[in-house]
Amino acid sequence: MNFKQQLAVVEGLFVPPDANIRMDCPFCNNKNTLAVDTTENKISWYCFHASCSAKGKKDGEKNMNYVTKVFTNSNNICNQSDEFETPDSFQSIFSNKKAMNYLHKNNCWEAWAWHRAEIKYDVKQDRVVFLVRNRHSNKIVGAVGRGLNKNVYPKWFMYGNKDVPFKSGNCDDAVIVEDCPSACAVSNILTGIAIMGTSLKELHKSHLRPYKNLYICLDRDATTKAYDMAKDLRSSGFDNVIVKPLTDDLKYYNTDEIKEMFYDRKANA
Repeated sequence: MNFKQQLAVVEGLFVPPDANIRMDCPFCNNKNTLAVDTTENKISWYCFHASCSAKGKKDGEKNMNYVTKVFTNSNNICNQSDEFETPDSFQSIFSNKKAMNYLHKNNCWEAWAWHRAEIKYDVKQDRVVFLVRNRHSNKIVGAVGRGLNKNVYPKWFMYGNKDVPFKSGNCDDAVIVEDCPSACAVSNILTGIAIMGTSLKELHKSHLRPYKNLYICLDRDATTKAYDMAKDLRSSGFDNVIVKPLTDDLKYYNTDEIKEMFYDRKANA
């Protein structure tokens, strides 16, 4: 992994400014071996594990401003047109049986097979990786990785741009969901938009403008946030917003259940 790729990973760790900390290494997955330093107007990192080559440093005010924006959750962390250089460690999903099983188990296989989602396997981090494209430029601007075993930390990891949502499907209506598998699960009848959580950013809204109807399907423990999100979208000029409360995570619904849920368009928020 080259310097630019390592830097993208380290910046995705959300280390606050003026900090000097040790943490688990996302490059080799060893415990408490990565040192990250954001003091003195720089960001540097070094893994102390003998077999890991992770190390680097970037100086300058521009970089420090970036780190500060990450820590304060600015909506302008990254230029959404920035192209993401996919690491060499991103391999075909066929290269790992666990990755293939994950797609089947979490209702992603059909979306991948029919090219409604670009999914890879990160051999270095042991993650299923969902590639994220900017709808304006159609360039890959980031990726979302899901660890395949309990020792991979964090469970979800965002590479590159963290503000552009993951999209699966090309339908006129869209469903806002929390994670990538849920977006894949609905993509045979609707466009799935994964915002990676329950917070809607201003940049997300620009990616929602093309759709005629918007459905919100957050996990069942976030129903209140779903209704708040609907109010926010309506106040931002989105007219057709419908909340669909769930009894289980959307990725666990089968195709018939998903069709029944969305073809009945009488339920309103």
